[in-house]
Amino acid sequence: MMTSRTGLEAEAITRLTDGLEPPAMRAILVQCLTGELAPSTAISRMLASGGASTVRAAIDDVTHRAATLSRASDRLVQDRVDELTQVFIETVGALADVSDTTKSRPGVDELRTIALRDFARDEPRISE
Repeated sequence: MMTSRTGLEAEAITRLTDGLEPPAMRAILVQCLTGELAPSTAISRMLASGGASTVRAAIDDVTHRAATLSRASDRLVQDRVDELTQVFIETVGALADVSDTTKSRPGVDELRTIALRDFARDEPRISE
């Protein structure tokens, strides 16, 4: 008996996501791997439901499983895993760039301190 393409896909997705924690993240990954959610949407939702390290662990786990457990018939699902991984790497890179930019800019308190220090240096004090 021939198994339908959808059946093979569902089997592959189950193999790749079985036991992933937390369950909410697994559900989002399943939606992404079935093609219901775009990788960027899936990543946004996963980041909203858990921290970046949790999202990375889940994606790393699925990527590892795809590399070690996939069969020749899983090509479409493997492509979706690859795309998800690539979008995650790009998203994390963009987030890191924003974080670095934010860290490198002086904060309000720092600016206030610099302004007060400069003001005190430039203005002669008249105490009489």
